[in-house]
Amino acid sequence: MGSDLFALKALADELNACLKGARIDKIQQPEADEFRFFVRGGGKNMCLVASCNAQMPRLHLTVSRKPSPQVAPNMLMLLRKYLSVASIDGVEIFGADRIIRIKFNAKTELKDDAVYFLFVEIMNRYSNIVFTDENYIVLDAVKHLPLDIARSHVVLRGVKYCPVPQQKTSYLKDCGEILDAYSGGDLRKYIISNISGFSLATVDELLTRAGLEGKSSRLDEEERKRLDETLENFRLLTPSPCIIAGEAYPMPYVSLDAEGTPYPTMSEAYDALYTAADREYRNKNRLKALSTQIKNLRNRVQKNINDDLQRLAECEQMDKYRVWGELVVNNIYKIERGDSVLHCLNYYDGTEVDIPLDVKLPPSRNSANYYAKYNKLKRTKEFVSKKLVHDEDLLSYIMSIEDELEHLPFDASATPIEEEIAAITGSKKKTKGKVRKELPDSPYVYQIDGFTIYRGKNNVQNDEITFRLASSNDIWMHLKAEHGAHTVIICEGRQVPDKVLNIAAEITASTKQAACDVDFTRRRNVRRKPGGHPGQVIYVDYETIHAKNDAHEEFLIRR
Repeated sequence: MGSDLFALKALADELNACLKGARIDKIQQPEADEFRFFVRGGGKNMCLVASCNAQMPRLHLTVSRKPSPQVAPNMLMLLRKYLSVASIDGVEIFGADRIIRIKFNAKTELKDDAVYFLFVEIMNRYSNIVFTDENYIVLDAVKHLPLDIARSHVVLRGVKYCPVPQQKTSYLKDCGEILDAYSGGDLRKYIISNISGFSLATVDELLTRAGLEGKSSRLDEEERKRLDETLENFRLLTPSPCIIAGEAYPMPYVSLDAEGTPYPTMSEAYDALYTAADREYRNKNRLKALSTQIKNLRNRVQKNINDDLQRLAECEQMDKYRVWGELVVNNIYKIERGDSVLHCLNYYDGTEVDIPLDVKLPPSRNSANYYAKYNKLKRTKEFVSKKLVHDEDLLSYIMSIEDELEHLPFDASATPIEEEIAAITGSKKKTKGKVRKELPDSPYVYQIDGFTIYRGKNNVQNDEITFRLASSNDIWMHLKAEHGAHTVIICEGRQVPDKVLNIAAEITASTKQAACDVDFTRRRNVRRKPGGHPGQVIYVDYETIHAKNDAHEEFLIRR
């Protein structure tokens, strides 16, 4: 979240107007660095998300939902203890810095009035969420910063909370002396170096609106007046939020020379910009260990295939050794003691050949060695040829698991994939203590013009919907010559309209970046690959349709 103080000030004012007086109904901590406060105020229910994730720190209202963890973390229990019957008394910028303070009015266990504060520091990798009492004594924080790490900003239980010391003057304060001291040079760089709260984009906008872009000489009286007025307008801004080039701004920036997407509120802009990105980022982190594990498996199997191919190339010499053994026997009378080479005619192709001999062995033993080498390579070829087929099937299966991981939704369980990997490696999934049994994950279910369509999320589900849910006359679909999910249209004896067929094909192709070919056939023409892995099938008597990639979320009834 690249927001500067200018944007955060507009956000804090908006949240204060919206949340002041709202009561806390429920608090969740879906991630280690994220809290969600479900509140009711102004006759409506709202969800306030506060995150100090280093990649996307944020504070805004959201309409998205996340599941709660099975066990409540310590800080969540603390917040529930003190804020379960609290109300929000105010939201404001704290310390003229990128820190938003939320004030809560609550009751103690003895029903006495109490005040608590939640500080949300939105500073990228230095972001944090700190919970204090009315005297700013830290009760807990997401990130604890001891003295040896942060001497000027210690965050520990029992220590008084102090914001990070700001060396520059905030634009929210009087900047007259700072601007008076400007004697020339790059004005843009001067403001960034001496006034806090502005990003480079905001400084460019400030100078553009004041007509001072590219200014490098001392400001005259008229220029100084325009800059002061523009700065004051920024302080008193009435926001008209928008997203421009992947960033949220409290107003359209004319200096960016790019079209923006307007939003009614700052919260809606932030929610649109960061919620999906946050889910994708956390999903990648969640699956990072599995991705590394499957990548290592793929590299290992690929190495095995390369070794198989190399050994098969060596086996191509086996007929030569058989012929040499035969020629040694047929020309044994020519070999004298101490000969290291037999020069003779190869009557198979009419060429002269030199056959190496071991001088330590009699001619008959030399012939036997060549026959033994031939027989060994023949057995090796038979074994390695079968092994190569197995390794290539395994590589295809592993690549299908990689495809599953790449397209696994944020809210889908990774357990089936973990079990697939464990089956390949022969290992067992590690568990810590007593774990609540997960409910089995379900495939995607669509409803289109009275037809039910299933699409699998992993190889196990692909097997399930193809060989258990689908009947012999149902339509089965798969990407042509590519890894992907199985899709089944439940026909129930009806003829499938072209519209439903095309939409199902687009759903099948939805994991690809561009339009692609999709094969479809009756389920009776699909069978498991002999000796194959889950999800590996053979199908015949199929047709192909070219489909664009479209997930058709409007028809989705169950994830």
